[in-house]
Amino acid sequence: MKTVLLHRSLALLSLGLFFGISGCKITLVPSYDAQLKEQIESTSKEIDRFYLTMMDLHDNKDGGRAYEKFREGYINIEVELISLLNKNKVKPLNTHSTRICEITLQIWRKYKQEHKEDDAIPDGLIKLNMLAMNDLMYAMLIAEKGKAIADNPPN
Repeated sequence: MKTVLLHRSLALLSLGLFFGISGCKITLVPSYDAQLKEQIESTSKEIDRFYLTMMDLHDNKDGGRAYEKFREGYINIEVELISLLNKNKVKPLNTHSTRICEITLQIWRKYKQEHKEDDAIPDGLIKLNMLAMNDLMYAMLIAEKGKAIADNPPN
C-alpha cells in the first residue's frame, strides 16, 4: 500500500516538474465565451423589463396583476434561462457556472409558481424578486468575467 502511494506521489511530482519546466500551464477554468456573456446580459435586461413593466403598468386591483397576463413573459424568460443552463452544461470544467444557472432557473420557477398560485403580486414582492434575480444574473456575469481573466491574466 505504501509503495503504491509512493509511486503515485512520485508520478504526480514528476508531472508537476515536467509542466513547470516545460512552461506549460494547466488550466482548470473553462474558457471565456463572449456570446454567453451577451446572452446573460440580454436575459438580465429581459427580467428587469418584465418586472418593471409589471410594477409600472399594472396594479393588483381588479386582477391587474393576474398571473395569466404575465404567463408568456414568464415562459420567455424561462426559455432563456434553460438555454443558459444548457450552454453552461456542455462546457467542460464549468460546474460553478452550471450550478449558478440551475439555482437561477429553480428560483425563477418558484417565483412563477407563487404568482400563479396567488394570482396577484404586490410591489414589495416584485422588488424583492427582481433584486434576487439581479443578484443571480450578476453572479453569472462575474463567473464569465473570471474566465476572461483566466484566459488573459493581468501582468
